Amino acid sequence: MAGISTLDAVKIQARAVGPIVKALEARIGEQAAHELVRGAIAESWADHVAPRQAGNDHPRDDDNDFPVESVIVTDTDDEYRVNMVRCQFADYFRATGQPEIGALLTCGVDFAVNRRVHPDWEFTRTQTLMMGAEHCNFCWKRKAAESAP
Repeated sequence: MAGISTLDAVKIQARAVGPIVKALEARIGEQAAHELVRGAIAESWADHVAPRQAGNDHPRDDDNDFPVESVIVTDTDDEYRVNMVRCQFADYFRATGQPEIGALLTCGVDFAVNRRVHPDWEFTRTQTLMMGAEHCNFCWKRKAAESAP
């Protein structure tokens, strides 16, 4: 969206998606609702991002305008670790008492996007600022090349 920040776009999205999530939780349960919404949003975002990012490149080369502050922990040809120490998405959703919605709209897309954008890399993240951790721990490791028989 021209003229609107990514943070503002996510805030607008939350106003629309939040009530849908709550209705789905009431109808099909929290876990099923979150799985459904997370999957739909993640795949939609991956569809949007994948063509804009060159696949199989190094994760350090990703182009994004996310309102975050990160510290690089490891940066080699085969491993890239980043601790995200500040995230305005997390600040907003935690302040509004909606970290679960924030996680669906933001954190929940990371795995789907990385599968598409970096298929030669294994991506892990075990904690997020959104859900109360001290930092988000992003880690990419290049997958070992399969040996020929």
